[in-house]
Amino acid sequence: MKSYLALLTLLALTSAAHAGEIRLGASMQVKPVSIWFEDRANLARWQALKKAGDSKALASYQDGLLQAREAWQFTRPLTVRIRSFEPRAHLVDVEMQTEGRLQGSTWVLDTDAPQQ
Repeated sequence: MKSYLALLTLLALTSAAHAGEIRLGASMQVKPVSIWFEDRANLARWQALKKAGDSKALASYQDGLLQAREAWQFTRPLTVRIRSFEPRAHLVDVEMQTEGRLQGSTWVLDTDAPQQ
């Protein structure tokens, strides 16, 4: 029982530490060449393929999304404002803050994309 309680405590601390990095309303940079999605369904499918470890299927799906302009990649870090954060889904909903034609647009990202 004590080991179970210790494990739960460790998991809670780990989740809290990760959640502390991404804060609602915070401005953050998104890593260059991260995948930016227009909808949650495409992000969820991409995450499932990435988790499964099938690099060919992931590359094929990702290339198809990028060619269809249903997902985007940017070559430099860009600034976003965090609109919402769903740690269990590994999802961050953001608004583009970097000046340009996409300023104000909204996106969904994997939680690995934003950086401090």
